[in-house]
Amino acid sequence: MSKNIEYGVFLPVGSGGWIPSANAPLIDASYASNLAATQLSESFGFDFTLSQAVWRGYGGTSKHFDVNLESITTAAGLAGATKDIGVWSTVNTSMLHPAIAAKMIATADQISNGRTGLNIVAGGNRVSESQMGLGLDLNNAEKYRRATEWVEIVRALWTEKTVDFEGEYFTLKDCQSDPKPIQGMPQMICAATSDTGLAFVAKNLDGVLFEGTSRDSVVEIGQRARRISQENGDKLKTYCVFMVIPGDTDADAQRRIDHFNAGRDVEALANMAAEWGGKPKDATSKSHDNEDWANATAISTGTVAGSVESISEQLADMIEHADLDGAVFIMPDFKDDLTVLGAEILPMLAKNGFAQATTQPLTPAASH
Repeated sequence: MSKNIEYGVFLPVGSGGWIPSANAPLIDASYASNLAATQLSESFGFDFTLSQAVWRGYGGTSKHFDVNLESITTAAGLAGATKDIGVWSTVNTSMLHPAIAAKMIATADQISNGRTGLNIVAGGNRVSESQMGLGLDLNNAEKYRRATEWVEIVRALWTEKTVDFEGEYFTLKDCQSDPKPIQGMPQMICAATSDTGLAFVAKNLDGVLFEGTSRDSVVEIGQRARRISQENGDKLKTYCVFMVIPGDTDADAQRRIDHFNAGRDVEALANMAAEWGGKPKDATSKSHDNEDWANATAISTGTVAGSVESISEQLADMIEHADLDGAVFIMPDFKDDLTVLGAEILPMLAKNGFAQATTQPLTPAASH
């Protein structure tokens, strides 16, 4: 199999990066460090960077995510400091009115000369929402209905002179939004793994972002997303998030994992469970659930670890059998590990038939 793949870097806009552990590399979530990671990514020809939307941290001894940058303004800043790499941001549909988001992304698209992309969050973090008085008691189907309206409004404002909209969640009367995005229609993706979520993305957006818990789950979700895409017009791109932990050898990479897990932040993990998985929030509880989380690993479930050769083989296998269009990478260290990924692993993937996509930014003249 030979296929051009979009490769992205999921930026560490939350303190601690992606590993809730006292033994994780120090990541301060500053704009300066994210700019350095983005410029390094650009130097290796990555197609895009993506920043998440974080509004509340998880505490614990590591104070995981307690410091976090706002996603759209971060992407706009990065756009002005780069030339070629895509700069994608994330928006919670429950937190930002679609007319406000449409204007912000169009502005960022002008700054970037047509390199913006948008990851939308249809569900949202209920604790982050409730701290702002935004918590709506919506079930899964209702959240996706709201997100459907949100996307429809944003796209209308990007293409039409004036928009009237009367929906279940939003009402617009003679709403105007100029300028329009330079590229025409920025790409929009959304994280989903359920059939309901995948169907929403396939009907309304351009791509789905997901993370597998194993090689088999990556393949299963990728193939299921492809099937649901075909049922809805076959236009859906699939992007999988991978935690990459390189080592000189497979044993060396495992040593790094063991070190991170030895310092896992049990309190932060319990808070994460309470907010996303409904587990008890009291990390000192003796409940079975909290014992499970106390024994949980600090490493993402979608981890690919080993030597450069081993990681390249694992990624090539999953990209092929899951029929992925893109891979988005997180890692412990966004300097040394990112350098190994860009300088050694991506070239090996190219030799295996999975070269980087050749996405170029639009010029103003080409966008009209």
